[in-house]
Amino acid sequence: MRLSVIVPIYNVEAYLKMCLDSLDAQTCKEMEVLLVDDGSTDGSSAIAKHFAETHERFRYFRKENGGLSDARNFAIPYARGTYLAFLDSDDWVEPDIYEHMLEQIGDADVCLADIEYYYEDPAKRFVMKGLSAWDADSVQKKALLSPLFAWNKIYRAELFQKEGYRYPVGTWYEDHPVTTMIFAKAMSIAYLPECGFHYRQREGSIMASTKDERILQIFTVLEQVRTNFRKEGLFEAYREELEYLHVEHLRLYGMFRFIRSDCWETCYKKSEEVMNREFPNWKQNRYLSNLSRKNRVFLKLYHRSTAWLFHPLVKR
Repeated sequence: MRLSVIVPIYNVEAYLKMCLDSLDAQTCKEMEVLLVDDGSTDGSSAIAKHFAETHERFRYFRKENGGLSDARNFAIPYARGTYLAFLDSDDWVEPDIYEHMLEQIGDADVCLADIEYYYEDPAKRFVMKGLSAWDADSVQKKALLSPLFAWNKIYRAELFQKEGYRYPVGTWYEDHPVTTMIFAKAMSIAYLPECGFHYRQREGSIMASTKDERILQIFTVLEQVRTNFRKEGLFEAYREELEYLHVEHLRLYGMFRFIRSDCWETCYKKSEEVMNREFPNWKQNRYLSNLSRKNRVFLKLYHRSTAWLFHPLVKR
């Protein structure tokens, strides 16, 4: 078996069949799909069971609800493939993407591919590169500047089965601690410049929410990332990349989410504390020059005393 794809499922009845149809259509022959029903209460269970009963490459597992990370972690020991992949159950893939990624990966530990942010309105859709085009000293550093999603990648399964990587349970932003460490420690990283993954943007999804106080969990997750890198003796080697990651999540795109939330004051205070303590010179980060002029202006001018200027614009 070459590839195992793990699909966590929880109450996605409206989107699940499209996801599973896209996996059934894969041109990769030596492939299995592990469907992990994480205690669904809608029609998702019936759809997943039917696929497992009628399609040889699908295997069905049912467990009590534990969240996305718990479902991924549950399935890892059951995976039989040399390579491992994850796919969220409201997204879908192009029919040849896994075959092409397996051809591309060679001796690398992980292979990345491009992502379409899929909106119902076609005018809003765009493609994000799986590997940043920014200049960096190594492919590992370029990867750390890239999307940290678990699911636009394939990995050597032994990274999870022997190295013991597992996703933190019960938190948002769960991909970050695992993906960052895999990138930093990878001997080699491959990149397939094809858009094979469609990332559905929908109301009610975890990452679309700005009203939930779990938005604060980004601080705990980033602390875990810092702890991991310090424990492995890699913090200084990747300081600039980690600094940019914090800028992105605490001062830029993350700040846009904070502004829309009901806990902006708490988020702002904590972001100031973290950046001043861990990265006091973050405004000199080398990667900020790659940002758009609008984002550079925001980073330069946004602080508590000017917030009133930006909040009406961001909330639109």
